[in-house]
Amino acid sequence: MKLGFIGCGVIAIAHVEGLEELKRKGLETFELTAVCDIEQERAENFASEVEKRLGKRPAVFTDYRLLLENGQLDAVSVLINHDLHHTVAEDCFAAGVHVQMQKPLSISPSFGRKMIADAKKYNRVLTLSEPSVLGAENVAIAKAVKEGLIGRVSFIIDYATVTLHRGFFAGTPWRHMKGQAGAGWINDHGVHRTHSFTEINGSIDEVFAYTEIFEKELSNGNVTIKPTGEDTAVTVFKFTNGGLGHWMCATSAHGEGTGGVWIYGSEGCLRPGQHVTLQDGQKILMPELIERFAPNIVKNPFAHSYVELWEAIAERKTPISRAERGLEALGVVFAALESAAIGQPVKVQDILNGKKHAYEDTVLEEMKSILTPELKGLR
Repeated sequence: MKLGFIGCGVIAIAHVEGLEELKRKGLETFELTAVCDIEQERAENFASEVEKRLGKRPAVFTDYRLLLENGQLDAVSVLINHDLHHTVAEDCFAAGVHVQMQKPLSISPSFGRKMIADAKKYNRVLTLSEPSVLGAENVAIAKAVKEGLIGRVSFIIDYATVTLHRGFFAGTPWRHMKGQAGAGWINDHGVHRTHSFTEINGSIDEVFAYTEIFEKELSNGNVTIKPTGEDTAVTVFKFTNGGLGHWMCATSAHGEGTGGVWIYGSEGCLRPGQHVTLQDGQKILMPELIERFAPNIVKNPFAHSYVELWEAIAERKTPISRAERGLEALGVVFAALESAAIGQPVKVQDILNGKKHAYEDTVLEEMKSILTPELKGLR
C-alpha cells in the first residue's frame, strides 16, 4: 500500500525508523511515496533521509490537499499540531484515504468524537500511533497484567518531571499553548500515560487533580511566549475495577527531573522497562516477559503501529491502537483538567459524552484567537 506523511517535524523520523524495522524483517506493509510539510526545505531534507533509509525518495508537497489530490495514496500518517488533527483527518477521509493519527487523537474530546464519526461516515480506518501501548514490551506488560501475573492491580504510581530551563519541550513553543496543544504537558505527554493505564487495567472512572502554570514565561533566546498550557499536574484517579492511581507530570522542574512507573498488584510489582518482582522475590526481566507474553510482536512501537494500520485496512482487524481507545485516554486527561478547573472530582464518562466541558471551552476559545503561519499554511 502507498503511504504518505503529512508533517515532517520532530516525530516523523521515529515513524521512518519503524518502517525501516519492518523492511529489515521483510514485513514491508507500506511504501512511503509522498511527504508533506509547509516548509519546503524541511520536506526536501526529510525526503532525502527517507531515501537513505528506505531506498526510494518520496514525492514532496507543501500543501497536504495537493498531496491528497495527486499522491494516489492508500493511507497517511498525520504528524502535525494537535489543533489541526480533526480538519486534516476529515479531508483525508473525504479523499478516500485511511488515517493513522499521531497521538493525541485530537486537541480535545469533542473533536475526537467528530473524527471517529467522520471515519465511519466515509468508511475509512482511523488508528492512533501511540507508542505507550504498542511494541513487544508494552503489549507483553498489558497482557501479563491482564492474565494475572501480579494479581489484582491495587494501585499505579507514575511520575514524569523534566527540566527545560524555562525553554520549550522538543524545541516547540506551540506545545505550551493550549489553543494548539489542548493543554500543557499533561496532554502532550500525559495522554501516553493515560492510554497505558487503561490498556493495562481497564477504564478509569473518576479523576481529581490540581494543575498550575509555575513558569509564566518561556524562551529559547529567539522566541518568547507566555504559556497557557499547564506545566504541572498532580492527579489521583480510580479505576472502574477499584484500583487506584497517583500520576504526576511536570515541565517546571529545576535541578533534576525524575520518572518511573510502578504497577502494584496483590501478588507483585511490575516496573515497565525494568522487571517484575513477585511476592516470593522472583524477578522476571523484560526479555523473558516479552518471550512469554508477546513473542510475535515487533519491538519498535512505531513499526507495530504500521502493522496495525495495514491489518485494519487489509484484514479489517481491530487494532490495539483504535481511535476509540485514544479518545478514552484523552477523556482521562480532560477529566483531570476539568477537575482542576472546577475544584471537584470528575467522572471520565462525563467528559467523553460531553456533559462536562468547562476546561475544553477554554481550549476552543483560545483556538479561535490563534492564527499562526503554520495554521495559515495548512488551512
